[in-house]
Amino acid sequence: MLRFGNSSTSDYFKLLDLDGDHLLIGARDVVYNISVRTFLEVHSIRWPSKKSVINECLMKGKPKDACHNYVRVLAKDDKNGVLVCGTNAFQPMCRKYEHEKYGEYRQVLEFSGLGIAPYDPNYNSTFLRDNDLLYAGTVSDFSGADPLIHQRNVTKVVDLGIRTERNDVKFLNEPQFVGSFRDDKYVYIWFREQAVEQELCGAGAGIYSRVARLCRSDYGGPRPYANEWTSFVKARLNCSIPGQYSFYFDQIEAISASKVSFSSESNNLIYAVFRSPLAGISLSAICAFDMKQVNAVFSHSKYTNTHQNNMQSLWMMQTQNSKFRPGNCVNDSRLLPEEAVAFARANPLMAEAIPNYFVAPVVVHSGFDHFTQIAVDAKVKAVDGHLYDVIFVGTDRGNIFKMVNMAGKNIARARQLSHHIYTLQITDEAIQNLMLYRSNTASLNESYLIAVSERSVTRVPLAQCNHFLTCYECVALRDPHCAWNLETKQCVLLDDLNGSYEQDIVTGRGDRCGTIAKLQQFFSFDTAPILNDSDEPLQDVSYVIPSSPTSTVINESCICEDKRPIPACASGSSAPVAILADSSLNSSFANNSLAISVLCASIATLAMIVGFFVGNLYCHWKVISETKSSSYPSFSTMPQPVYASTRLSSPSLNIINAYESVPKFTETFLPQRSDSPISLMVEDLSSKLPSILGQSTLPKNYRTKQIYL
Repeated sequence: MLRFGNSSTSDYFKLLDLDGDHLLIGARDVVYNISVRTFLEVHSIRWPSKKSVINECLMKGKPKDACHNYVRVLAKDDKNGVLVCGTNAFQPMCRKYEHEKYGEYRQVLEFSGLGIAPYDPNYNSTFLRDNDLLYAGTVSDFSGADPLIHQRNVTKVVDLGIRTERNDVKFLNEPQFVGSFRDDKYVYIWFREQAVEQELCGAGAGIYSRVARLCRSDYGGPRPYANEWTSFVKARLNCSIPGQYSFYFDQIEAISASKVSFSSESNNLIYAVFRSPLAGISLSAICAFDMKQVNAVFSHSKYTNTHQNNMQSLWMMQTQNSKFRPGNCVNDSRLLPEEAVAFARANPLMAEAIPNYFVAPVVVHSGFDHFTQIAVDAKVKAVDGHLYDVIFVGTDRGNIFKMVNMAGKNIARARQLSHHIYTLQITDEAIQNLMLYRSNTASLNESYLIAVSERSVTRVPLAQCNHFLTCYECVALRDPHCAWNLETKQCVLLDDLNGSYEQDIVTGRGDRCGTIAKLQQFFSFDTAPILNDSDEPLQDVSYVIPSSPTSTVINESCICEDKRPIPACASGSSAPVAILADSSLNSSFANNSLAISVLCASIATLAMIVGFFVGNLYCHWKVISETKSSSYPSFSTMPQPVYASTRLSSPSLNIINAYESVPKFTETFLPQRSDSPISLMVEDLSSKLPSILGQSTLPKNYRTKQIYL
């Protein structure tokens, strides 16, 4: 594991592109070119903001750390040119550089980055280069109140381009962009935003996840709409636990970098990580979306728009069919009739949501870690001949979860949609970018996971097979990248299937590992291993951080709970909880596993017998002592706490929870306190209910909001 960066200042690193075997990283006042193989800086482009621009930024009240040029956009062209755009101390600028033959970069063009780069380095933006055109999802004003999806020609100094309509919440309403990509016909922008359909219905503010689709051949409309999209459409993403009352994960955080195919099917899937929207309920989930289903919704779904009903705007599905179909691509959008463009501007939202390909989330995680990024190694072939998608997830605590997707496998033994292979600790900061790097040789030994946080860039091997020293540990890992070599007696990377290997992705049972492995499986705990960022192995990693308990199944989905520390007796076994064995560990440990297991079982049995007799003697003594008269007063005569009145006097005790306050009934309806602080009194209020309701200060037609947890 190699790391690039510094721990003194926050450079706001952002992974911008991959150029062969070199990473292009945007940072504060600089772009780094880092070799993936050596993980050293090969070249850099320095571009600090001018002092006058920095002073103006400070005068506007921005913090000193924000008044720098944070590079957020880097896009190569088909030749030797590269476009670089940065925040420039809240005055976005772009430059075009050309690569000269001696390795240096020469500036050839500079223009305003308005609508291309964000003002604030913390803003979630996205960009995509398509020949001379650049698509960007960002904001175009200092305050961040004017979000837009923008397309412009970056080979020209002045080009207005086309954009989403300004100040129209039907298009964008406080969006946070998470990713973008294109195919042969369309550009897709993924984001979350305030749900305008909830606000207009009076249901209060809510966040929905969306995907917007644009035609690559969209050059704006006829003259009145020359700088506006004619093909912009968007739809909601449905990532939820199904049921009578579905639980929705509405806050999309990231998408996989490219389209991946699941198993042998021809479906092109996009994996995405989501967060639950409710305060106090910390859940993360992974859902997948088939691009065929995405385009089917855009092609066949009805639209929704606003209607006036009793002086209130309602967001309703369109009932009448229209001769216009926004989102369909034409050869020249500038020749569209104005009526068609007006209909597209009024109906950008699809009525149908895009379904989750696997119906339920592939993974649901509850715990201290929140998912922030995702990368997928698709179609990894295992020993059993099946193809599996291996999922890497970055969290806000600097951890990487490695998982395998088993959803859709027609295997009777599979009990869950996914399996948590292990957790890798690499930093104490949130993972901002996650990318899978494959070398030209396609060897796993030269393939890495690139993880980016604000202060560092880390290179991580795709698998940690060499840390698992026994056949049982290797097979119980259930990692498609790893298998136990029956000839060399080692846990190795599975680069090819030529050889004799033991591997079981579905159940993790090593049938050819021997008798000791079966006993280890009996005494094992089904928890995901935890690895740290050091190359030195740990003897007892089950105490590294509070981890999660055994995975449970909800709707056949893997739910990763918080792992609790494992007792020392259990961690001494070769179960997967002790996932990093010390390099100096005696090789005879596996031979002594049976004796250790029998000893633990014997001690537990003896403890149960002794406990039974001790408990029996205590019960006899307790019965005899209670028959004797006690010299102490009864519990009911103990001094009772003194209350000033029937009302609670402490303001802090007047709160039921974080969202509701105690109903303000009069004192006459409060039950009297008991003499004993541990007794309960229940009063029948049925006869007094009408009088209580009669004293309500709310109007009769007052509508309240119900919250279901």
